[in-house]
Amino acid sequence: MKLFHKIFLCFVVLVGIAFQVSGYLLVNFAYENVIEQEKKYAFQEFQHNKYILQSILYLQPELVVENRGDMNLIKNFTVPIAFYKTDGQCVFSDMSLQPQISMSEKAENYTVAFQMLCNKGENYIYVSGYVRQGDVEGYLVSETNISGTVNRQEDMIRYLQKICIVLFFLSVPLIILLTNCIAGPIRKVSRATKRIAEGRYSERICIKGKDEISELAADFNQMAGQIEKKISELSETAKAKEEFTANFAHELKTPLTSVIGYADMLYQRELPRNQVRDAAEYILKEGMRLEALSLKLMDLFILDRQDFLLESSSAKELFENLKQNMQPICSKYGTKLHEHIEDGYIDADYDLFKIMILNLIDNSGKAEGEDIWITGNKRNNSYLICVKDNGRGVPPEELSRITEAFYMVDKSRSRKQHGAGLGLALVSKIIEIHKAEMQIESDGKNGTVVKIKFHLSERGVNEQNI
Repeated sequence: MKLFHKIFLCFVVLVGIAFQVSGYLLVNFAYENVIEQEKKYAFQEFQHNKYILQSILYLQPELVVENRGDMNLIKNFTVPIAFYKTDGQCVFSDMSLQPQISMSEKAENYTVAFQMLCNKGENYIYVSGYVRQGDVEGYLVSETNISGTVNRQEDMIRYLQKICIVLFFLSVPLIILLTNCIAGPIRKVSRATKRIAEGRYSERICIKGKDEISELAADFNQMAGQIEKKISELSETAKAKEEFTANFAHELKTPLTSVIGYADMLYQRELPRNQVRDAAEYILKEGMRLEALSLKLMDLFILDRQDFLLESSSAKELFENLKQNMQPICSKYGTKLHEHIEDGYIDADYDLFKIMILNLIDNSGKAEGEDIWITGNKRNNSYLICVKDNGRGVPPEELSRITEAFYMVDKSRSRKQHGAGLGLALVSKIIEIHKAEMQIESDGKNGTVVKIKFHLSERGVNEQNI
């Protein structure tokens, strides 16, 4: 059974019960009020006939003493009555039904008792009370017919039942409307879920309000947003992997084809010494480039799969230890290295830090500039490292992509220099491991500036506060 049907049936049952209970309470309340009025009227009749009886007993007490109840006396009373002696003997009566009257004690306080009885479809109220006149005493019972009142109450019940049935059917459209108000938003959520399952990840639900359904819709939209974000990330990751595979295959295809071609030529033919030397030189260069490619790919795989322990280290000492590695790179490209390193403590892994700096210097050297500047300065609770060159620079529109694997601004120049487009990808991964931030600035003409901001280690922060 669907939720709509469940809610509809619940409303129908509740409305039906509400009408029945309210009708019963209303009729019962009205009936009790009418019965109270009938009791008052019966009591007034009892009192009136009591005075009449006392008057008769005052004038003719022998009627009771000698048990000579004359039925003609009954005509003097306004309602059917009965008079009993204290021993229970009936003196006279014209009532249709004789009620059970308790005569165990004399009611000296003249209290009265009420009793309701039904006889042959007729309903009566009997009022009984103690009567004393001179030496005569006994019990007077009066009978009041309330059949009309009871019949009106039954008519009222039947009429009210008709009204309840009419109101119930009139309330069905309202019940359907209320049910739709509750189940409608849930159906929206269900439809949106199906559309998301079909691949429409941008699907959202618009439900206004501050109730639980609105909160559910807001949570659903938040969930859908996260799903869309994750799907987008997965798509980008899959696309990046495809591009990585394609670029990797492309980077291998050209040098391998050339290496195989030259090797086959050397194997199949007798060549002059100078041609053999040229072929061997080409094979050597391409082999060196493939070796550099494989080493950097290995570094990337290791960075993705290994946890590194970062230790608080002095930035000045790190660069001192790297001097002997930086100078050969600068000499290779014919550039001058300028350093200004301020001391400060950062959390770093020495080997990763070394790979990062050497790759940045290697990229700056490949830019064919004359100078490379490396600076390190403390700023508030951070340590900023800048690597600057005055080479060709990077076009501004290329800056967002230069950290992608195999991406090269000038592919022909990079291949001549044994580049594979993995240097800055390695640097970006190392910076991510160190939870640092990198910013690359260039106008495409006047060199490039790479800024890396490390957080000071706890030791560095303490020293700075001192």
